[in-house]
Amino acid sequence: MYRIIAIACLVSCFESAAFAQRVIVWPQPAGAATQPSESDRNRAMALARESIGFIDIHDLDSAEARLRAAIAILPGKAIWQYNLACILTARKRIDAAMEALGRATELGFSDFTILESDADLKPLHELPAYQALIARKKEINHQAAELAMNDLKSRFGKDYLYEVDEDRKLIFATNIDRATLDALKIWLHDQAKSQEEQLFAHKSDEFIRVVVPSLADYRKLVRQRGVMGIYEDETRTLLAERMGQVMTHEFTHALHAADQRAVRQEHPVWLREGLASMYEAGEFENGELLPRDNFRLAFIQSAARRHALIPLEKLLTLTTRDFVNSPNLAYGESSSLLLYLYEKKSLRKFYDAYKASYGSDPSGGGALESVTQLNLVDLQSAWTQWMLGRKSPQLVAAAGGPYLGLHFGEAIDGLKVSMVLPSGSAAKAGIKLGDVIVGLNDREVRDNASLAPLLSAHRVGDEIRLKVRRDGKYIDVPVTLGQR
Repeated sequence: MYRIIAIACLVSCFESAAFAQRVIVWPQPAGAATQPSESDRNRAMALARESIGFIDIHDLDSAEARLRAAIAILPGKAIWQYNLACILTARKRIDAAMEALGRATELGFSDFTILESDADLKPLHELPAYQALIARKKEINHQAAELAMNDLKSRFGKDYLYEVDEDRKLIFATNIDRATLDALKIWLHDQAKSQEEQLFAHKSDEFIRVVVPSLADYRKLVRQRGVMGIYEDETRTLLAERMGQVMTHEFTHALHAADQRAVRQEHPVWLREGLASMYEAGEFENGELLPRDNFRLAFIQSAARRHALIPLEKLLTLTTRDFVNSPNLAYGESSSLLLYLYEKKSLRKFYDAYKASYGSDPSGGGALESVTQLNLVDLQSAWTQWMLGRKSPQLVAAAGGPYLGLHFGEAIDGLKVSMVLPSGSAAKAGIKLGDVIVGLNDREVRDNASLAPLLSAHRVGDEIRLKVRRDGKYIDVPVTLGQR
């Protein structure tokens, strides 16, 4: 049974000052019937959660009743039909279970890795109807992609660029150009390959929707200020306000969620957000995405000097609400602690140990102590000393340091030039107002959090090459760096 998905969304915010259960407010598809109200939707989700609770105490009558009531309100939830099939199988109502399972696939369920390994459905395995359903795997996968694509098109219209990648199980709905979409596909392919080799043993067997909307559409979808990206596991949707570190962060969530589903676990917020934040500033070397310190390092270094860090024992048990309400500390500490394990070549060892001991150690404290051979107090001391010796990424050019002489405005796929200082090095090189910077030398650059550290690694007088989009065309502009 899909316990994680049935219970709640794994909602993750790249940065947020507040927490809300439903962060994405999806527009109603064109031509769709009236949708349930927010209160009805919340009631359906509560009923689905209650259903899982009744299963845990072996009250299958109540579990089925609650789930059917939820389905009556939100009939399009494929995963609820799947869970209904599990309940009906346990109640030995085999024909009804197969009917529910077939309905789940009609609604877009396509995770055959889970389906074929789910012990709850084992009594169905010898049935001709079950074997016929498994034989239709390729057809069902294709149908699921078409359903998702048609749903996205109905929501965003003809001006978006859409594409299905059936090999990697990705569906794109983007307000970017073809060259940018191609670059995004390469990045996500490489990121998935690298992170699955490094950490996540189980690949997603369901399509992940990657949505990069216009800024106007994003603000309609996400009404919480400060939320720059979300991965919503309930709908397998990655929504990013812009490309760059936000995208890398949220795609890590998507890959991690697939690994959790495969082992029937729901990892704590410190681990989910810690891994995503650790990788967000990552850089590829020889095809491997290597995690790096992120912009929060300066905040936790300051907190450490003021003896204001969150104690690890508390950090590991924070609720999602409390975690995202202390973003710089909680995200910063979690990502830095995991980077410390990575640098000590212990991250994979910890992650595997944690999954193995999840039932008795859901917070991860025991796995940390076992792998590091330190209690949490001593581990915090060792990690803090290591962390204080790290160099924080530089997001603002230092006085006397290399400087382009540009200010940037809003763009979803790069850094849009909003001001060119007449005496600056970029002006002298011919950078114009409205240009969008998307790369530096051989590196893709989509946001200031990526550009600024790269610039700071150079010296005044160095020549760099900016990749720029101007009037829909891409050009390389050599720039000799000036002094701030």
